[in-house]
Amino acid sequence: MKLRIITGLSGSGKTTALRAFEDMGYYAMDNCPAYLVKKLIELNEIQEKPIEKMAAVIDFRSHNIDSDLKSSFESLKELNPDTEIIYLYCNDSVILKRYNEHRRPHPLGEYGSVADGILKEKELLKEIRKISDRFIDTSDYTSKELKKVIEDLTIKSKKMIINLISFGYKNGISENFDYVFDMRFLPNPYYIEDLKKLNGKDDKLKKYLDSFEIANKFKSMVYELLKTLIPEFEKQGKNTLTIAFACTGGKHRSVYMVESMYELMKDSDYILIKKHRDRDKW
Repeated sequence: MKLRIITGLSGSGKTTALRAFEDMGYYAMDNCPAYLVKKLIELNEIQEKPIEKMAAVIDFRSHNIDSDLKSSFESLKELNPDTEIIYLYCNDSVILKRYNEHRRPHPLGEYGSVADGILKEKELLKEIRKISDRFIDTSDYTSKELKKVIEDLTIKSKKMIINLISFGYKNGISENFDYVFDMRFLPNPYYIEDLKKLNGKDDKLKKYLDSFEIANKFKSMVYELLKTLIPEFEKQGKNTLTIAFACTGGKHRSVYMVESMYELMKDSDYILIKKHRDRDKW
Protein backbone atom coordinates (compact mmCIF):
# COMPACT_ATOMS: atom_id res chain seq x y z
CA MET A 1 0.00 0.00 0.00
CA LYS A 2 1.13 3.53 -0.74
CA LEU A 3 1.03 5.24 2.67
CA ARG A 4 1.65 8.96 3.20
CA ILE A 5 1.89 10.17 6.79
CA ILE A 6 1.29 13.89 7.27
CA THR A 7 2.74 15.36 10.42
CA GLY A 8 4.19 18.63 11.68
CA LEU A 9 3.15 21.80 13.43
CA SER A 10 -0.41 22.87 14.17
CA GLY A 11 -1.45 25.68 11.85
CA SER A 12 0.94 24.61 9.09
CA GLY A 13 -1.73 23.21 6.75
CA LYS A 14 -1.99 19.50 7.57
CA THR A 15 -5.74 19.44 6.96
CA THR A 16 -5.27 21.10 3.57
CA ALA A 17 -2.60 18.56 2.67
CA LEU A 18 -4.85 15.67 3.72
CA ARG A 19 -7.71 16.99 1.58
CA ALA A 20 -5.35 17.25 -1.37
CA PHE A 21 -4.44 13.58 -1.01
CA GLU A 22 -8.12 12.69 -0.64
CA ASP A 23 -8.90 14.53 -3.87
CA MET A 24 -6.29 12.36 -5.57
CA GLY A 25 -8.04 9.17 -4.51
CA TYR A 26 -6.26 8.42 -1.24
CA TYR A 27 -8.20 6.95 1.67
CA ALA A 28 -7.82 9.80 4.18
CA MET A 29 -7.76 9.78 7.98
CA ASP A 30 -7.23 12.72 10.33
CA ASN A 31 -5.96 12.56 13.93
CA CYS A 32 -5.25 8.86 13.67
CA PRO A 33 -2.98 7.12 16.22
CA ALA A 34 -0.03 5.30 14.66
CA TYR A 35 -1.03 1.95 16.18
CA LEU A 36 -4.44 2.19 14.50
CA VAL A 37 -2.80 2.79 11.12
CA LYS A 38 -0.65 -0.26 11.78
CA LYS A 39 -3.76 -2.38 12.43
CA LEU A 40 -5.38 -1.07 9.26
CA ILE A 41 -2.32 -2.07 7.22
CA GLU A 42 -2.48 -5.59 8.67
CA LEU A 43 -6.21 -5.88 7.99
CA ASN A 44 -5.80 -4.41 4.53
CA GLU A 45 -3.56 -7.30 3.48
CA ILE A 46 -6.36 -9.82 3.90
CA GLN A 47 -9.11 -7.77 2.25
CA GLU A 48 -10.61 -8.90 -1.03
CA LYS A 49 -10.31 -5.35 -2.33
CA PRO A 50 -7.42 -3.81 -0.37
CA ILE A 51 -6.85 -0.07 -0.11
CA GLU A 52 -4.09 0.91 -2.51
CA LYS A 53 -3.42 4.48 -1.30
CA MET A 54 -3.84 5.95 2.16
CA ALA A 55 -2.96 9.31 3.74
CA ALA A 56 -3.12 9.89 7.49
CA VAL A 57 -2.45 12.85 9.75
CA ILE A 58 -0.50 11.66 12.81
CA ASP A 59 0.79 14.42 15.05
CA PHE A 60 1.19 15.48 18.69
CA ARG A 61 -2.43 14.53 19.40
CA SER A 62 -1.34 10.89 19.35
CA HIS A 63 1.21 11.52 22.09
CA ASN A 64 -1.25 10.80 24.92
CA ILE A 65 -1.96 7.38 23.38
CA ASP A 66 1.51 6.61 22.03
CA SER A 67 4.39 8.00 24.09
CA ASP A 68 7.01 6.87 21.55
CA LEU A 69 5.84 8.22 18.20
CA LYS A 70 9.28 7.84 16.65
CA SER A 71 9.33 4.08 17.20
CA SER A 72 5.75 3.81 15.95
CA PHE A 73 6.61 5.67 12.76
CA GLU A 74 9.63 3.46 12.22
CA SER A 75 7.46 0.37 12.74
CA LEU A 76 5.05 1.60 10.09
CA LYS A 77 7.92 1.95 7.63
CA GLU A 78 9.10 -1.59 8.38
CA LEU A 79 5.60 -3.02 8.04
CA ASN A 80 4.78 -1.05 4.88
CA PRO A 81 7.88 -0.22 2.77
CA ASP A 82 6.05 2.32 0.58
CA THR A 83 5.61 4.74 3.47
CA GLU A 84 6.62 8.39 3.34
CA ILE A 85 6.56 10.86 6.24
CA ILE A 86 5.75 14.42 5.17
CA TYR A 87 6.56 17.09 7.75
CA LEU A 88 4.78 20.46 7.44
CA TYR A 89 6.02 23.55 9.24
CA CYS A 90 6.08 27.32 8.96
CA ASN A 91 7.41 30.42 10.70
CA ASP A 92 6.23 31.01 14.27
CA SER A 93 4.91 34.45 13.28
CA VAL A 94 2.73 32.89 10.57
CA ILE A 95 1.30 30.30 12.98
CA LEU A 96 0.55 33.08 15.48
CA LYS A 97 -1.21 35.06 12.78
CA ARG A 98 -3.27 32.07 11.62
CA TYR A 99 -4.37 31.27 15.16
CA ASN A 100 -5.24 34.90 15.85
CA GLU A 101 -7.28 35.14 12.65
CA HIS A 102 -9.34 32.13 13.70
CA ARG A 103 -9.36 33.22 17.36
CA ARG A 104 -8.38 29.79 18.57
CA PRO A 105 -6.10 28.82 21.47
CA HIS A 106 -3.22 26.45 20.85
CA PRO A 107 -4.12 23.02 22.30
CA LEU A 108 -0.69 22.69 23.94
CA GLY A 109 -0.38 26.28 25.15
CA GLU A 110 -0.73 27.10 28.83
CA TYR A 111 -3.96 29.10 29.19
CA GLY A 112 -4.29 28.84 25.40
CA SER A 113 -1.01 30.66 24.69
CA VAL A 114 -0.07 30.05 21.04
CA ALA A 115 3.61 30.93 21.54
CA ASP A 116 3.87 28.50 24.46
CA GLY A 117 2.07 25.82 22.46
CA ILE A 118 4.42 26.17 19.49
CA LEU A 119 7.47 25.59 21.70
CA LYS A 120 5.95 22.49 23.33
CA GLU A 121 4.83 21.05 20.03
CA LYS A 122 8.27 21.47 18.44
CA GLU A 123 9.79 19.58 21.35
CA LEU A 124 7.24 16.76 21.06
CA LEU A 125 7.87 16.38 17.34
CA LYS A 126 11.65 16.85 17.43
CA GLU A 127 12.44 13.16 16.90
CA ILE A 128 9.74 12.78 14.25
CA ARG A 129 11.25 15.60 12.24
CA LYS A 130 14.59 13.77 12.18
CA ILE A 131 13.11 10.72 10.46
CA SER A 132 10.77 12.54 8.07
CA ASP A 133 11.27 12.09 4.32
CA ARG A 134 9.93 15.36 2.96
CA PHE A 135 9.68 18.83 4.46
CA ILE A 136 7.32 21.56 3.33
CA ASP A 137 7.59 25.12 4.61
CA THR A 138 4.07 26.51 4.19
CA SER A 139 4.83 30.02 5.49
CA ASP A 140 4.11 31.75 2.18
CA TYR A 141 1.60 29.31 0.69
CA THR A 142 -2.10 29.76 0.14
CA SER A 143 -4.24 26.63 0.42
CA LYS A 144 -4.28 26.40 -3.38
CA GLU A 145 -0.49 26.58 -3.59
CA LEU A 146 -0.02 23.96 -0.88
CA LYS A 147 -2.44 21.69 -2.71
CA LYS A 148 -0.33 22.02 -5.87
CA VAL A 149 2.81 21.08 -3.93
CA ILE A 150 1.07 17.96 -2.58
CA GLU A 151 -0.16 17.02 -6.05
CA ASP A 152 3.34 17.43 -7.49
CA LEU A 153 4.77 15.18 -4.76
CA THR A 154 3.02 12.27 -6.43
CA ILE A 155 4.38 12.91 -9.92
CA LYS A 156 7.77 14.57 -9.46
CA SER A 157 10.82 12.45 -8.74
CA LYS A 158 12.78 15.20 -6.97
CA LYS A 159 12.17 16.26 -3.37
CA MET A 160 13.33 19.85 -3.85
CA ILE A 161 10.62 22.52 -3.81
CA ILE A 162 11.56 25.63 -5.79
CA ASN A 163 9.59 28.81 -5.14
CA LEU A 164 9.76 31.54 -7.78
CA ILE A 165 8.51 34.79 -6.26
CA SER A 166 8.09 38.33 -7.59
CA PHE A 167 7.85 41.33 -5.29
CA GLY A 168 8.30 45.11 -5.16
CA TYR A 169 10.98 46.77 -3.05
CA LYS A 170 8.56 49.49 -2.01
CA ASN A 171 6.47 46.83 -0.26
CA GLY A 172 9.39 45.36 1.71
CA ILE A 173 11.67 42.35 1.39
CA SER A 174 11.11 38.99 3.08
CA GLU A 175 13.60 37.11 5.25
CA ASN A 176 12.54 33.84 3.61
CA PHE A 177 14.25 34.52 0.28
CA ASP A 178 17.39 32.51 -0.51
CA TYR A 179 18.29 34.58 -3.57
CA VAL A 180 17.04 37.96 -4.74
CA PHE A 181 17.65 39.18 -8.29
CA ASP A 182 17.13 42.90 -8.83
CA MET A 183 15.30 43.52 -12.13
CA ARG A 184 15.59 47.30 -12.06
CA PHE A 185 18.33 47.19 -14.70
CA LEU A 186 15.55 46.68 -17.26
CA PRO A 187 13.60 49.64 -18.68
CA ASN A 188 10.57 50.36 -16.51
CA PRO A 189 7.23 49.83 -18.33
CA TYR A 190 5.60 52.04 -15.70
CA TYR A 191 6.76 55.08 -17.63
CA ILE A 192 5.23 53.93 -20.92
CA GLU A 193 1.57 54.91 -21.15
CA ASP A 194 0.46 51.83 -23.14
CA LEU A 195 2.19 49.47 -20.69
CA LYS A 196 1.71 51.17 -17.34
CA LYS A 197 -1.61 49.49 -16.51
CA LEU A 198 -0.46 46.05 -17.66
CA ASN A 199 1.45 43.51 -15.57
CA GLY A 200 4.32 41.12 -16.29
CA LYS A 201 1.94 38.33 -17.30
CA ASP A 202 0.53 40.33 -20.22
CA ASP A 203 1.78 39.27 -23.67
CA LYS A 204 2.20 42.87 -24.81
CA LEU A 205 4.45 43.69 -21.87
CA LYS A 206 6.38 40.42 -22.30
CA LYS A 207 6.99 41.24 -25.94
CA TYR A 208 8.31 44.67 -24.99
CA LEU A 209 10.79 43.35 -22.40
CA ASP A 210 11.79 40.43 -24.63
CA SER A 211 12.92 42.98 -27.21
CA PHE A 212 15.90 43.86 -25.00
CA GLU A 213 18.90 41.59 -25.48
CA ILE A 214 19.96 41.96 -21.85
CA ALA A 215 16.60 40.55 -20.68
CA ASN A 216 17.05 37.35 -22.67
CA LYS A 217 20.71 37.09 -21.74
CA PHE A 218 19.83 37.47 -18.07
CA LYS A 219 17.16 34.74 -18.29
CA SER A 220 19.69 32.32 -19.77
CA MET A 221 22.32 33.19 -17.18
CA VAL A 222 19.97 32.71 -14.22
CA TYR A 223 18.57 29.49 -15.66
CA GLU A 224 22.04 28.01 -16.13
CA LEU A 225 23.06 29.17 -12.64
CA LEU A 226 20.05 27.45 -11.05
CA LYS A 227 20.63 24.24 -13.02
CA THR A 228 24.15 24.19 -11.58
CA LEU A 229 23.34 25.15 -7.99
CA ILE A 230 20.13 23.23 -7.27
CA PRO A 231 21.75 19.76 -7.36
CA GLU A 232 24.47 21.04 -5.00
CA PHE A 233 21.84 22.29 -2.54
CA GLU A 234 20.18 18.86 -2.74
CA LYS A 235 23.47 17.21 -1.79
CA GLN A 236 23.57 19.41 1.32
CA GLY A 237 20.09 18.26 2.34
CA LYS A 238 18.26 21.47 1.51
CA ASN A 239 14.65 20.74 0.56
CA THR A 240 13.30 24.18 -0.34
CA LEU A 241 14.84 26.97 -2.39
CA THR A 242 13.18 30.36 -2.76
CA ILE A 243 14.29 32.49 -5.70
CA ALA A 244 12.91 36.03 -5.72
CA PHE A 245 12.88 38.63 -8.47
CA ALA A 246 12.34 42.23 -7.48
CA CYS A 247 11.51 45.52 -9.11
CA THR A 248 10.19 48.79 -7.76
CA GLY A 249 6.49 48.00 -7.51
CA GLY A 250 6.34 44.24 -8.01
CA LYS A 251 4.03 44.47 -11.02
CA HIS A 252 6.02 44.59 -14.25
CA ARG A 253 9.67 43.48 -14.50
CA SER A 254 9.79 41.07 -11.54
CA VAL A 255 6.52 39.40 -12.60
CA TYR A 256 7.80 39.12 -16.17
CA MET A 257 10.95 37.35 -15.00
CA VAL A 258 9.12 34.90 -12.70
CA GLU A 259 6.79 33.96 -15.54
CA SER A 260 9.78 33.52 -17.87
CA MET A 261 11.74 31.36 -15.42
CA TYR A 262 8.68 29.24 -14.71
CA GLU A 263 8.32 28.50 -18.43
CA LEU A 264 11.97 27.47 -18.62
CA MET A 265 11.78 25.23 -15.55
CA LYS A 266 8.24 23.80 -15.59
CA ASP A 267 9.22 20.53 -17.26
CA SER A 268 11.90 19.72 -14.68
CA ASP A 269 11.41 17.03 -12.02
CA TYR A 270 11.46 19.61 -9.24
CA ILE A 271 8.32 20.80 -7.46
CA LEU A 272 7.87 24.30 -8.86
CA ILE A 273 5.70 27.06 -7.41
CA LYS A 274 5.36 30.57 -8.81
CA LYS A 275 3.96 33.37 -6.69
CA HIS A 276 3.44 37.11 -7.26
CA ARG A 277 3.57 38.40 -3.71
CA ASP A 278 2.25 41.88 -4.39
CA ARG A 279 -0.53 40.94 -6.79
CA ASP A 280 -3.21 42.39 -4.55
CA LYS A 281 -1.55 45.82 -5.01
CA TRP A 282 -1.65 45.82 -8.83
